[in-house]
Amino acid sequence: MGCCFSSPDRDDEREPLIQSNNKTPTESARPPRPANTDVDQRSGRFTARRVGVSGLDERFTDVAETFNRQQEHYESMKNKLQTLASRYHCPVNDSLSECLRRIKEKHELCHISLEVKGYDFSLMVRSDAEIPSELKRTQENVTELSRATKSVISISTKLHEMIDSLLRAETSMISQIEAAESRHQEQKRLVDNLQENLKEARRAKELSPKYRKEAGNLLNEAALLSGITP
Repeated sequence: MGCCFSSPDRDDEREPLIQSNNKTPTESARPPRPANTDVDQRSGRFTARRVGVSGLDERFTDVAETFNRQQEHYESMKNKLQTLASRYHCPVNDSLSECLRRIKEKHELCHISLEVKGYDFSLMVRSDAEIPSELKRTQENVTELSRATKSVISISTKLHEMIDSLLRAETSMISQIEAAESRHQEQKRLVDNLQENLKEARRAKELSPKYRKEAGNLLNEAALLSGITP
């Protein structure tokens, strides 16, 4: 019987992150996670409030939309990993290592491996028989997990720069609002909106690196599972 081989489609362009060697993956490539005693506000969209100066309104809207996209990708990353963990009854929901071990156990007649290229990872399957539909769905989930992880990372640097630029200009922005609006009550309302926007920007600045770190840890875990040293 012919050999079936299955792998997800990939883009041609790659951004190198890690180099391959012949190191055998450890039993669990999942890095130790520090205990988290703080309750992080991980959810909650950034809704920019109008401040009455078109240039500032555009900048806050851009930051809000960029942060919300990153948050959506982060939530997708967590959900895709949860889907894999639930399907294969993994006791730890955020361990890609455990998921891969359970996948191999469930489909022991197939040769299964994790492949990493640049910021992308995928589940490779070879089998002398037809590949089970459940395993094909799992391949799709891993590809979706990879895509979400990569998106969290790619947004991070740009968002950090956008937020810092706003936070450094607080005094200047207040002056612009006061110059654009002469009515005292309206001026006060717009400055209050500015303060709320800056508060949200600081929240985004705090959360975004945490999203980035979790995505980076997951990518490194995938690299170790594939036999690559990050």
